[in-house]
Amino acid sequence: MEELYGYTKDWWDIAKRNRLLVREYNTIDPTDLDGKYEILQELLGSVDVKTVIEPPFYCDDGKNIYLGKNFYANFNLIILDADRITIGDNVVIGPNVTIAAADHPIHPNSRTDGHSFPIIYAPVTIGNNVWIGTGVTILKGVTIGDGAVIGAHSLVTKDVPPMVVAAGTPCRVIRDITDEDLYDWNHE
Repeated sequence: MEELYGYTKDWWDIAKRNRLLVREYNTIDPTDLDGKYEILQELLGSVDVKTVIEPPFYCDDGKNIYLGKNFYANFNLIILDADRITIGDNVVIGPNVTIAAADHPIHPNSRTDGHSFPIIYAPVTIGNNVWIGTGVTILKGVTIGDGAVIGAHSLVTKDVPPMVVAAGTPCRVIRDITDEDLYDWNHE
């Protein structure tokens, strides 16, 4: 049998496809917008033509990632998609964000069977019109409601309701978003 240097065969069969596509995406000519989109179409579960993911971008499988319309992610997005990751329309993600639908058991006797490292996973859902700030980490099983803002460097361990500003470690609701937060764009 082929030596897999610590990887299990089933996982590696999926991972090697992903690793090649991710490397290609991260090194493609930045002006080749058609090529970038074609790679994302092959890599992800669903992607809109108005998707922008600034490289570098990393993910586990890719096929468990479903992006809505008009999605933007800044540099260094990491998505561990052992389970489904659903992201709505008009979502903006700052740089250095991690979304992890996977985790490992807490007890050391459960973290390995001597051959592999079992994972615990649960889906992550991010609603429409959400803004996720710089350096945020979102953990498995979390749902972020429509219109929410997650402040920079937050650790999101529990659901966040719609139309709130939430921040901190662990992330908690700071306040509601109101009409006073509307920005008056001056287009002179």
